[in-house]
Amino acid sequence: MKTKSEIPVRGWSILSVAWLTFSISNLANFAFGVILPDMRSDIGFDLQMAGYLSAIAWVGKGLLTIPIICCISKGRPKTVLFCIFVLSGLGMLFQGYATNTYMLFLGRLLVMGVAAGIVSVLVVFKIQWIPKEKMGMVNGIEVFTSPIGQLLGTAGFPIFLAMIAGWRDAMLSMGYFVLLLAFVWLFVAKERDSSLSGSYIKVPMLQPLKEALAYRNTWLLALAWPATSLTWIAIYTFWASYAVESLNFSISEAGIILGFMPIGSAIACLASPLIAQVLGYDKPLIIASGIVLPCSYFGLMLSDNITILSSCSFICGYAAYNFVPIALTMLYKTGMSPRAVSMATGFIFSLVGFGGAIGAVLSGYLSEHYGIEFALLVLCIAPIIFVIFTVFLTETGWKTKSITRTR
Repeated sequence: MKTKSEIPVRGWSILSVAWLTFSISNLANFAFGVILPDMRSDIGFDLQMAGYLSAIAWVGKGLLTIPIICCISKGRPKTVLFCIFVLSGLGMLFQGYATNTYMLFLGRLLVMGVAAGIVSVLVVFKIQWIPKEKMGMVNGIEVFTSPIGQLLGTAGFPIFLAMIAGWRDAMLSMGYFVLLLAFVWLFVAKERDSSLSGSYIKVPMLQPLKEALAYRNTWLLALAWPATSLTWIAIYTFWASYAVESLNFSISEAGIILGFMPIGSAIACLASPLIAQVLGYDKPLIIASGIVLPCSYFGLMLSDNITILSSCSFICGYAAYNFVPIALTMLYKTGMSPRAVSMATGFIFSLVGFGGAIGAVLSGYLSEHYGIEFALLVLCIAPIIFVIFTVFLTETGWKTKSITRTR
């Protein structure tokens, strides 16, 4: 007999289709660093242009996430996500058929720009279908889908490329598969409570954003998080090229080393909610990530030993995602309305996107003028900014006697 705390099959089906699409989008995005040498050779562009191409995905994420969420006020979340899936699939096809950098720009903008809205819009379905006591676990699994895509995009993608004709066929395969998932979504997605959906639509467009920003944790996370994405994207985009050019590694060896980052991330996504539950506190685990990240990033730059580099890569990945499910679950503990939680998530991810864009542009510019090694060393220190902001977070762990709403 099912209890209220169990997640229905329909709920799992909705989450699975959305998560699979999001994971493939991450695969397409984070494979960029691995396929960059072949892509540059095929189409022809320099390192600074590579930085811009990396940045456009994160600019799109920053610019489009909140407008996508606002679309829910004019249409059903099911329809909004269907459009996101279609545009993401088309973005991969644009890259696969690209004959110039303009098509690559458009493709990357669509893939990561609109795909970033998946997690934010999915909040509506999660609130309808997921019991509150299961939300931390579900958020951990949800964030887990991102490093899985990153793992396939780094360690797994060289194998994928070896099995097919090259990076173009890989992009085309993913694009057509995502379009298939969009078709499946039409039959799987269903809103559980139509009355909730109706009240959700009637909320004024700017009210949820105002409600979300009334909570201190929303804007502290929004200011802190981009500092981690800045270095993360720089490493993902240029470290493989640095390893090939400066350490004389093959692209496969560089991909395998980077592949330990999403392995660490995946483990962190599943482990950190459990650790936070045992400790009863959220804040210490979040701050710890910002302390560990600069040290592990420097480790990637100060050694040429594959074992040491793989270990540092794993630690980078774990620390970079250790705080993510905990931070996202914080938003559900504030008492905000479903739309405000969705908007808070989108607001944070928007600034995270801008952080990634800045990291891509800076690393591309510095790499072109001063070398890749110098560029990455400079950007390794950025996560310290994360520590400075997260120190002021309001604790939301279960051992906290009361959750203070701070305006």
